[in-house]
Amino acid sequence: MKKNLPGVCLLFAVFLLIGSDTFIISPLIPAISREMRVSAGNGGLLVSAYSVFYVVFTFLLGPLSDRIGRKRMMIAGLLLFAAASFLTGIVGSFVPILLARGATGIGAAFIAPNVWAYIGDRFTGRGRGKATAAVASALSFGLVIGVPLGTWLGQRAGWQFCFTLLGIYALALTALLLLFLPENVKRTGQDKARHTFRKVFSDPRAVWSFLVSFSVNFATFGCYTFLGYWLIHVLRQPAAVSGTVFLLAGIGNLGGVFLSGALSGKNGPGKLVGVFLLALTVAFCILPFVGGILVLATVGIVAMMAAGGAAFSSMQTFVTQLSDHARGTVVAVNNGFMWSGTAMGAAVLGIFINRWGFAAAMLLCAGCCGAACVIFRFVIKP
Repeated sequence: MKKNLPGVCLLFAVFLLIGSDTFIISPLIPAISREMRVSAGNGGLLVSAYSVFYVVFTFLLGPLSDRIGRKRMMIAGLLLFAAASFLTGIVGSFVPILLARGATGIGAAFIAPNVWAYIGDRFTGRGRGKATAAVASALSFGLVIGVPLGTWLGQRAGWQFCFTLLGIYALALTALLLLFLPENVKRTGQDKARHTFRKVFSDPRAVWSFLVSFSVNFATFGCYTFLGYWLIHVLRQPAAVSGTVFLLAGIGNLGGVFLSGALSGKNGPGKLVGVFLLALTVAFCILPFVGGILVLATVGIVAMMAAGGAAFSSMQTFVTQLSDHARGTVVAVNNGFMWSGTAMGAAVLGIFINRWGFAAAMLLCAGCCGAACVIFRFVIKP
């Protein structure tokens, strides 16, 4: 781990770019919508465009990663990410911005799965779990700093500057990776794409793992989407209190990721995933019934985010060891299932909240995580 510490730091910086972009867009949507003269609902398409292109291309690019190597894929993705970010900040109408955000999603599809695949290639055993947790913590940092940073920069420098800054950051990372990130010593796959996908989907453990990842993201990110609604409109808390709770939730998520990394030295990722999924299930079961007391509600939210961060990190470690010969494809497909779960979670939980309330939505999340826990412990049998 110590010998590869510079590489881990670079991958952390790369994933921080993805996390910051993911969370910085939310506070900028109102300003973009006003300037482009579109409704707030249509402004949400900026997130949808990114997500749809990310999911589609992350499925397609996995076999290419196994053929040409992770470093080349990340560099190509960073260059595309930088160009798309610059375009987002300079184009003057809404449709081109949507296309630029879609291109940003494609760049992220080049980058994110290959970060995990690279870790799987370079690390083994306990070092893999620690490296995965260290890099996964970048997403938590993006969660903590993305919303306040986007709000602050958007108010003082304009939303265009935020995307210009992301583009500059992506170009700087491109140079650093070219200079300092070692290339993999070998390619992990030479089969045609259809043969690679056939091998991956013929492995029951891989397919069940994808469904577990889908379920966990459906619950955790779907719930996160509506936490602000719950705090402000149901619990009647002011925006300042809601912002503080979100900050604590991000810190809790970060703590869960670090806990996963610390425990990976003594336990395999398979054991950890089951434990964290059980903890996540319990947190979702408790959360609807503590809303009457703000302190308990905050503790419940932090516990849920901590368990979610720990489950995410340990699950990523587990997935990277499912295949040595098609690791890039496995990780890419898993990322596609995760983002599909995120998108569907927000849509389905929105329907549940509108019809049956927040408690029903949280119990649905608990059911998803409980089913994932059962699948992992008794079907996958790590």
